[in-house]
Amino acid sequence: MEYKWVVLTVTAVGMLMSGINLRVVIIGLPTIATSLEADLETMLWVTQAYQFIVTIGLLVVGRITDMFGRVRVYNLGFAIFTVGSALSSLSQNGEELIIFRLVQGTGAAMLVANSIALITDATPLTQLGFAIGLNQIVFRVGSVVGLTLGGALIELAGWRSIFYMNVPIGIFGTLWAYIRLREVSHPVTREKFDLWGFLSFTIALTALLLSATLGTIDPSYFPLAVALAAMSAVSFGLFLLQERRAADPILDLGLFSDRLFAAGNVSLLLMALSMGAVTLIASLYLQVVRGYDPLQAGLMFIPMEVTFATVGPLSGILSDRYGSRGLTTLGLGVLAGSLFLFSGVSATAPYWEIGIALALVGVGLGLFAAPNMSSIMRSAPAERRGVASAVRSTIFNSGAVISISLVAAILVTELPYATASAMLSGRLATVTAAEKLGFLDGIRNALMVSGVLSLIGMIPSALTGSESTSTGSAETAAKH
Repeated sequence: MEYKWVVLTVTAVGMLMSGINLRVVIIGLPTIATSLEADLETMLWVTQAYQFIVTIGLLVVGRITDMFGRVRVYNLGFAIFTVGSALSSLSQNGEELIIFRLVQGTGAAMLVANSIALITDATPLTQLGFAIGLNQIVFRVGSVVGLTLGGALIELAGWRSIFYMNVPIGIFGTLWAYIRLREVSHPVTREKFDLWGFLSFTIALTALLLSATLGTIDPSYFPLAVALAAMSAVSFGLFLLQERRAADPILDLGLFSDRLFAAGNVSLLLMALSMGAVTLIASLYLQVVRGYDPLQAGLMFIPMEVTFATVGPLSGILSDRYGSRGLTTLGLGVLAGSLFLFSGVSATAPYWEIGIALALVGVGLGLFAAPNMSSIMRSAPAERRGVASAVRSTIFNSGAVISISLVAAILVTELPYATASAMLSGRLATVTAAEKLGFLDGIRNALMVSGVLSLIGMIPSALTGSESTSTGSAETAAKH
């Protein structure tokens, strides 16, 4: 069997586990909040902690893999993720769950930063869009499993089961990766790790998230939130200066001199800001506003996952033949339309109306994802693919994390934070029609803002120009 298929099968296990974990936690948030008596802030950080540690870890992992090789780090990531899942299932309060999600996210960073780089190393660039599309199908299968099986597990065995179901998958994945993967990259062992770049980026992102969180909770925290936002801006500026001056930067800014790489990542950031919290928004709508249980809510997401799984590989194949620009731009346009459509859904909308909106979200994501990833990875030199993959994932996760904070801030513009928090955790004995309407209005506003961000993302996507799909095929031909 060609090695590219070995890599695809190994990374498929990691993507399956990632897909399950991402969706199952979101669908379980209201139940977890009720069980642990956690407030809105804590539950948002249960989601954010995972994505936050993935985000700050991605550039580190990408740099380390380019220096020391990808396979060891990928194998270790599987093991750490499995341990984090087991610990999360044992959490006794919201704070413990946040800490254990950080452990889980550390392992996920090692998996995410490596998956696309491993596939790119082992696959001819003329087939890269197809390979990435297959990889995304597995992620979508994991998402469906997380939404359906996860919802059923929550109903039958409690929310802790959604974490320990990752354990057997993680053990298998760790052993399978150890046995089957071999190092085909060429590590650059003489370069040094950019500690100051890592610290300044971590401070910038941490301060930004804390600013968004505190600004949402209480108006009295507003001065502190502004100070933290200023700290974030200064730290990010220092990070860029450090990366320009460092001999061996953690983020190779030279990658952005390629127009395709730069435009692809800008459109990816805007897509992530738009879509990062949409599943969370929909889950809150279905469970808090409509009163569905986790299993019912999970089943309602199936149209989105099915259309993504159908369109994703097709768009990957088309991007190999015709390029990515038209597909990614169309995908963002479909996303914007679907979000505007979803924002008009009422508190009593029939299922078919919800299903159509979610199905169109899946179509838009399917059109955008594989061509965008393929164009970014094609434009990166072979010796910088680890960093390029990490940059892409860092930008996506940064946008997704910020999106959650943005949605939280928009939600409480229509409903006081204390009321929204009590509704989520089940501490309100009765929820009035006015409170439900306020929560729904906040959700509608968040979806409208998300739709506008998708429209803006069409601009850099359309300006990327055309790329050659044959670039680098000669260098990979020898591998096969």
